[in-house]
Amino acid sequence: MTLFNRERALGILNDATVRLTARAYIREISREFSLTPFQAKKVLTSLVQSQDVAYQDLYGSTYVMESFSKPVRITDRFFILPPDIESIAGPNDIDIRIIAGISFGTGHHPTTRLCLAALDRLFFSTGSSDHLQGRKAGDIGTGSGVLAIAACLAGMSRCTAWETDPNAVSEACRNVAANGLENRINVIHDIMTPRDLSLSLVMANLRIPTLKQIASDICSILVPGGYLILSGVRDWEMDDLKTYYSAMGFSIDWEREEKMWGALTLTKKP
Repeated sequence: MTLFNRERALGILNDATVRLTARAYIREISREFSLTPFQAKKVLTSLVQSQDVAYQDLYGSTYVMESFSKPVRITDRFFILPPDIESIAGPNDIDIRIIAGISFGTGHHPTTRLCLAALDRLFFSTGSSDHLQGRKAGDIGTGSGVLAIAACLAGMSRCTAWETDPNAVSEACRNVAANGLENRINVIHDIMTPRDLSLSLVMANLRIPTLKQIASDICSILVPGGYLILSGVRDWEMDDLKTYYSAMGFSIDWEREEKMWGALTLTKKP
């Protein structure tokens, strides 16, 4: 395949609003390039061999997913890659090293990408970095730990990462270590409790009932003028979420949708 065709073939996968099985992906490749099913299957084989895509077993079915066995650019600044792979990052790029596992937050899901896009914008495009550098963050439902890691690599001094799934806690700790952040990220196996925290940034990639349930707790740990990144909501839930958090004393700074998922960046009003 030429580079152009490779990009188009990957675009089919990235633009799909549902997970594609190998058969469905072959069918879409065949339609896009006017190929026979045999030729389309060879295209898929070449993408697997080049480590651009990989097969992933999920809930008893096998799907074709973007591969993270080599560096994959997620945003203008952030790459995701395995710990043992050589970096291709430029001087202004940031590598997030993630060990393949079952926890949420590998970069496959649109909400993870949206949260990383929100972090990228917040630290590098809005002038907000001066208010965040060297301060403390929180990641509620950390999963793989990717958002906590990204926030610290972007400039936060420390991050508290809460997670209730013991498997995710274990994987998050390994990923924190893979990025050399053991002294800056505290992974806690528990639900988020307000306690006596003063955070300048909070991230929560959770479903909307939970985001509503913990809204008052988020308010209590976020300093006035602090930033909040929310995702895990469907595009048709965005207006409801914006209305709810606006009533809690937040202003909406940024929003984006991808594949019927959405994310917000908000600021807590003084």
